[in-house]
Amino acid sequence: MNVPTWMRVLVLRLSSRWRQWVASRARACVIEQRGVGFVAYCPAHPVFIREYYRYCVDLFAAQLARHRLAVNLVIGDYTVSFANTLPTLTVDIQYEHTLVAPGGRDSAGAYAGTVPLLRGSGCYLVRIERLQYLRTRDIVIEYSRPNIENVSNAELNIDYVDKNIYIAPTIYSALNIERNRHIGAVSLFADLGQARRRIFLDKSKTAGLDLRNLHGIYDATQLQSLYLDTRVLVNVHQTEHHHTFEELRVLPALLCGAVVVSEIVPLRETIPYADFIVWSEYDALVETAREVLEKYETYRDRFFGDGRFEALVNKMRLRNEDNARLAIERAVVSTDAARDARDSLA
Repeated sequence: MNVPTWMRVLVLRLSSRWRQWVASRARACVIEQRGVGFVAYCPAHPVFIREYYRYCVDLFAAQLARHRLAVNLVIGDYTVSFANTLPTLTVDIQYEHTLVAPGGRDSAGAYAGTVPLLRGSGCYLVRIERLQYLRTRDIVIEYSRPNIENVSNAELNIDYVDKNIYIAPTIYSALNIERNRHIGAVSLFADLGQARRRIFLDKSKTAGLDLRNLHGIYDATQLQSLYLDTRVLVNVHQTEHHHTFEELRVLPALLCGAVVVSEIVPLRETIPYADFIVWSEYDALVETAREVLEKYETYRDRFFGDGRFEALVNKMRLRNEDNARLAIERAVVSTDAARDARDSLA
């Protein structure tokens, strides 16, 4: 019997998500006391998001200790029992692209948006995978400022929108721009079955561009070593439809002093460090990357030579701390108010 392609794809995706769900339940959480509060997290969180997850865990835990916040935090989709009477807040990360053009993969059921498409008429959809689950969390972490803007302008329940906070992925503690670099340009495409990324690599090879595509590197230390030895990172959207800016890849590279050439994105003006990126149309990426490689010293000095980027990163770190603290305080108040409302109806 011939099984339709769409059905095979659906079965594979459902099987993959079932395995992920089962695996998440099998992972062991660690509970640590920070100040007068407690944080529960999983050291074996899924590898593709683990380094940002650990950064967020450390960030939130530091706020508990620094501000003496008496609360339990569960970070991630884990069931944890605390042996105390403190209020418990649940926190998780929304790590998917929300800016999806109509017709994009997995966009069925997405909300209508108000952000104009980069090309053509109409607006991007607002696609939030695991929306029903995320609505049950007290705090939802977003890695992307454009995602925040896109979600805020959609006809979503305001209770969900208010839970969203932006935590910039400043996962490396210090800016490093001084090291000599031996790698020209790098891309980090895991799925070469995506046509537009494969076409970009083919064009790069034909043009003789000094570019390597590396994949399967998720460890923060290994990525840092790679970025510190790389002159240029090239960022290309996976599909024609998914246009959220890949901050989880780009900002860590910038922190290591790599110059980033990126395909243009919607809501670029909301990205705090947009002025420190070389933007390009897709069709011009190969030539743009070549020019940046040839004039690498000029671009490096422009972006990292006068201290502006370092000052901006320091502000983003402080803003991350404030956002985490305020989110905890707001969520505690909201939880108390909800409990009082339930008690009044009892």
